[in-house]
Amino acid sequence: MRHVTLSALLAVAGLGAGGRLALATPFEPGTIPEQAQAVGHLDVDALRRTQVFTAAGGQAAIDAALDEAPPKVRPVARALAATLRGVSFWHTDDQGAVYLETRDAKSLGQLIGRLPATPAQPIDGFPTYTINEHDKIHFAGIYGDTLVLADSEDGLKQSLRVLAGRAASLAGSKALPLSTRQGVFVFVTIGDHLLGAIQKTAQAKMLQLSMRSLVVDVGESAGQVTATAHAEMGSSDAGQKATSMLEGLRAMASLSDNPMAHTLLDGVTVTNNGNAVEVVARLPASEIARMIHHTK
Repeated sequence: MRHVTLSALLAVAGLGAGGRLALATPFEPGTIPEQAQAVGHLDVDALRRTQVFTAAGGQAAIDAALDEAPPKVRPVARALAATLRGVSFWHTDDQGAVYLETRDAKSLGQLIGRLPATPAQPIDGFPTYTINEHDKIHFAGIYGDTLVLADSEDGLKQSLRVLAGRAASLAGSKALPLSTRQGVFVFVTIGDHLLGAIQKTAQAKMLQLSMRSLVVDVGESAGQVTATAHAEMGSSDAGQKATSMLEGLRAMASLSDNPMAHTLLDGVTVTNNGNAVEVVARLPASEIARMIHHTK
C-alpha cells in the first residue's frame, strides 16, 4: 500500500480529524486475525481530545495535510477524515490489512465508488473491490462502518471473517501478552517470524536478545502523557541483561548538560520481574506541547 491513492487514504488514518466528540475507540483484539504477528491501533477519538494533538496543530494541521493529497483522492480523504474514529492494522510475515473505522456506514460504498475501484465478488456477503494502481492490485472491503484495505485477497478475506465473528481472533490467543493496554496508540509484536527478523537486523544489542513479545502503548490522561514498553524476554537471564542495558543508558543520559534530558529521565522507570522488562515514561503534556512548538 505504498502508492499514491492508498497512501493518501492511509495518511488520513494517521492523522484523524475534527468532528463531534464520541466515545473512545480502543484497541479490540477481537477484530484481529489470530495469526497476526504485528498489530497497531490508533484511537482517533481519544487522540482528538489530547493536549498533544492540539499542540501539533489539531484540525488546521490535518486540513493542510489533506490539501497535499492528489485531486482525485482529496474529496474521499476529507470525507473519511470527517468521520474517522479509529485505525487498526495487522501483519503477518507475508500479508496484512488496515481497518478505518468510521461513524458513517452509509457513505462508505459511495466513497469507494469515487475511487478507481472495481467491484469484486462479495466475501461472505460483504462488498469488496479491487484497486489497480501503478500495476499493483490492492483489495478493499466494507464491514458495517469499517473500511478494510488489504495487500492480498486472502488478507481481506481473513479480516472480514474475523470482524464478522466467523474466524478465530487474537481475543482468545495465548500469544497476546496480558500487558496489552488501552492507550491512544497501542502496538504489539508477537510470534517468532517478526521478532526473529528484528533480532537478526537490529543494531541495538538489547533488541538482539531473545524476546517473545513487545507491547508499546502511549496515552494521555489528566494532563500527563504516559508511554509504556513491556517486553517478555525468552529467559530471566535475557530479562536481566535487558534491564542492565537500559539502566546503563539512563546513567549515560544523566551526564548530559541538557535540562530537558533530566526532565525526561526524572519521569522514566525501569522494572524487571523475571522474564518481563517494563519501561514507563511519564511527562506533562504541557512539556511535550512546548517541545512541539519549539520544533515548528
